[in-house]
Amino acid sequence: MGTRVTRRGGIIGAVVVLILVAATSFAGRADAQTAGDGLLPPGDWTDAQVTYLLDLIHRTETTLPARFPAVATEGQLSDVLGGMGFHNFGATAPGGYDHWINNGWLFDDHLVDPEFPEALVYQIQDDGQWHLVSAMFMLDPAIDMDHIPADIAWLPGWHGHPELCTGDTDGTFQGITDPDNPTCPPGSHSAATPLMMHVWIVDNACGHRFGGIGVEGLHCETDMHGGSGHDNMGDGSHDNMGDGSHDNMGDGSQNMGDGSQDMVPVAPAATPVAADPTFTG
Repeated sequence: MGTRVTRRGGIIGAVVVLILVAATSFAGRADAQTAGDGLLPPGDWTDAQVTYLLDLIHRTETTLPARFPAVATEGQLSDVLGGMGFHNFGATAPGGYDHWINNGWLFDDHLVDPEFPEALVYQIQDDGQWHLVSAMFMLDPAIDMDHIPADIAWLPGWHGHPELCTGDTDGTFQGITDPDNPTCPPGSHSAATPLMMHVWIVDNACGHRFGGIGVEGLHCETDMHGGSGHDNMGDGSHDNMGDGSHDNMGDGSQNMGDGSQDMVPVAPAATPVAADPTFTG
């Protein structure tokens, strides 16, 4: 089990061991621990943040293929992931990316935990099969940009998609609309998504492991939210959950389709990229 942030406990004493192990584990994994090494996005990261981000990448790389199908047909994904509570969002983004979402895990004890990712990203490749490429960590729908728990608010790539139309009954993708003047197809509505961030287990065209995926394809911006910047790690520990953990559900419920505009996150439009991947080995 990966070290996790929970509404009951936070990251406990294991954080000390975690830092020591991460420092040792990554000594030979990357030639540089800075932006441009294929792992970290640009940012004025502290040494502690670099260690945490590299450990998060490593835990995600290790955990996802062991816990979920790494390569599978669509039917196999439906059987295995469906049995775990995931459903296909229903939109294949440019580049061949599908998101499988577990609505139940939006409201559990786990935050940014590779053992319990709220969504998984698969890519269709030349062999005709779907390959697991990324976790997508999501927050309780009641949490907006200004109330992300302080100990994870600094993580790169938090964003939302208020431009989506989702089905009234199944919450799947039905189209794109203007969130300020929504005109969704019959049987669907405009609804802000929960806030999300991606952690990739493979290299991608962004040159770092925190690129996002929207219906327009891959986007690489990671400083997509306001706040006090990268140096804000709460009180310096991971026990500080503020009042925005999964336990603080406010008016949120497992019905993600209530169309509430109170949850619309502030995020810039995604910019697709076209570049050769940076391979880290």
